[in-house]
Amino acid sequence: MRGAPLAAHVAAASLNQTVGDWDGNARRIREAIAEARARRARLLVLPEMCIPGYSLGDRLMMRGTQERSWSVLMSLIPHTDGMVVLLGLPVRHRDVLYSAIAVVAGGALVGIVPKENLATGDVQYENRWFCGWPRGHLETFTTQEGAEIPIGTMIFEAEGLGRFGVEVCEDGWKGSRPGTVYALAGAHLIANPSASWFVLGKHRIRRHMVEQLSREDHVVYMYTSLLGCDATRLVFDGSVFIAQDGQTLVEGRRFLFDSELELIDQVVDLAGLERMRMEEGSWRQQVEGLQRGDHGEMPEIIQIPGRFSTDAAPPPVGPYWLQGTEPTLPDPSLTWLHERGLLPRAPTEADLPHLELELALALALREYTAKCGIGGYALALSGGRDSAMVAMLVARSLRYDHPGLSGEELRGIVGQRLVCAYMATANSGPKTREAARQLAEALGATYLDAEIQDAVDTHVRIGQALTGVELSWDDPAHDIPLQNVQARLRGSLIWMVANLHRYLLLSTSNKSEAAVGYATMDGDTSGGLSPIADVPKSLVTAWLRWAAEFHDIDALRDVVRIPATAELRPPDRHQTDEDDLMPFAILDQLIFHFVQRGQGPLEMFRTLWPGLTDSYGGDPKAFATDIRRFVRMFCAAQWKRERFAISFRVAAFDLDPKTGFRFPPVQDPFTEELAELEAYVAALVRAGEGPS
Repeated sequence: MRGAPLAAHVAAASLNQTVGDWDGNARRIREAIAEARARRARLLVLPEMCIPGYSLGDRLMMRGTQERSWSVLMSLIPHTDGMVVLLGLPVRHRDVLYSAIAVVAGGALVGIVPKENLATGDVQYENRWFCGWPRGHLETFTTQEGAEIPIGTMIFEAEGLGRFGVEVCEDGWKGSRPGTVYALAGAHLIANPSASWFVLGKHRIRRHMVEQLSREDHVVYMYTSLLGCDATRLVFDGSVFIAQDGQTLVEGRRFLFDSELELIDQVVDLAGLERMRMEEGSWRQQVEGLQRGDHGEMPEIIQIPGRFSTDAAPPPVGPYWLQGTEPTLPDPSLTWLHERGLLPRAPTEADLPHLELELALALALREYTAKCGIGGYALALSGGRDSAMVAMLVARSLRYDHPGLSGEELRGIVGQRLVCAYMATANSGPKTREAARQLAEALGATYLDAEIQDAVDTHVRIGQALTGVELSWDDPAHDIPLQNVQARLRGSLIWMVANLHRYLLLSTSNKSEAAVGYATMDGDTSGGLSPIADVPKSLVTAWLRWAAEFHDIDALRDVVRIPATAELRPPDRHQTDEDDLMPFAILDQLIFHFVQRGQGPLEMFRTLWPGLTDSYGGDPKAFATDIRRFVRMFCAAQWKRERFAISFRVAAFDLDPKTGFRFPPVQDPFTEELAELEAYVAALVRAGEGPS
């Protein structure tokens, strides 16, 4: 067997693609190829579905999408002279669609590797369109041009690169991976072209996974993903790594606003990997197992004609204490933002979760509006926390999108692109009005202020004449109508502002309120896009506190000091959101355990009560009452969630009924399960574990 080359020059790139933008997507791919060639790389890995864009939804089933994807692939092949390039697209074979990677080398298509493990569940739904390829299977694919090429499970061998294998996105996340078989069959390079949407904390998991896989298989592992927003609900942060034997050699920048691609390259030491394998006894045993058939059949090796050698040598390796390396953050892909002047200071590890949330939502806002041709935003700025976070995200999005502007120049851009309106009723307080004004001023947003109590009075008067009912705050049955008329009037007026400017109206609903229906349909839910719909209220508050300090904005500190309130009841009733519901820290735990962990009422009580005993003064009945209210409100609010505006996924689970938590709007609201909880808590009280 021919040994691995001493070194190989490889590259991986993330791309900001748009669904169906055939010319633009092809142009960006050509630019990535040209950049890799300029750096003298010989193998370039591009993201999954980079040719048509991701996710296409049911557009995948249209014949034109499939044919155009193939046509773009054919147009790109001549640009690969002297290189091996991996390109993602849908491939139809035997009248079945596969998410596949086309391996193109030196101006020729040499093979197609379909995805084995489809991403299905949660927000992912690939089984709707694709078929997973059976492990170890290899067939002949006849192209539209009449050529016959291999499709299926295989590894490739090329002079200067040695052997390499391809596993597609989800394939790398599964315990039984094709990449391990490829490595045991002699592959020293494993490529993972991914789409890989963003979730808070996922990047660190990705990096750990890539390092772990490269260590386990003694390989160079190249991972890339998409960048930007697919203009629906997913955000792609653009993670891209090259790791070798447990160490990340190079990592790309994420959350790019001013570039449509991020390319990293590295000369890697393949001979060193070969030696490590020869020295490791367990490696030899696993290779013997592959030869016996313990891991399935040995994958076929496809020879790629041509030479793809590099003259460069890999960087020297030595003891870490002699390398002069400085300690880095766990996420060096974000440190460049401070170097570009986009952050007030270098982020610390404690900043990263909040900074990631800011960047993901800011990028999503920018991508959605840019790709949909929207010129600006309208926002009902209430002086409360949710609208403050949305306004901040718009301002930060514009900051990242205009890195070269001075502070005053940026304020001018914000003023042109964001119009905010405070609409006061008799129930509005001076603190929220002043907080709204100061925040708009701090950000540079256009600020409008209006008294709308006359309009409220007119609506109430007409409603009374229409129904013959004299409305009064003293009648509990009138509480909701009198609150909602204010919210709906604000919704109508802010729509007028948005229409006059031809701007996108942003809704300010958060995840906690969406869960229990604490929102007025056609009022505070009005809008075409809901940026923070996947952000729980407790996280909204935590993020605002962080942003106030990190970005040094006094107006945000003032917003957080004001108790969260809808200001829809008369001031003497001292309305707060947590009095209407329950403490958000508790509500958000209930949402997590009910939706993400699938726990019923009794299971939630048993899980959470030990940690919440002090919060309820040792009274289990009080906590059971909150669980009962939560479950009933959650079930009753599904119809509202069916009507919410498009949102962005940033957490591990969301409540979007189309792509996230699919919950029936008509059902029994857990009556029997709540009865079990009542009986359990009654037994606790009888046993003396709570007040009678």
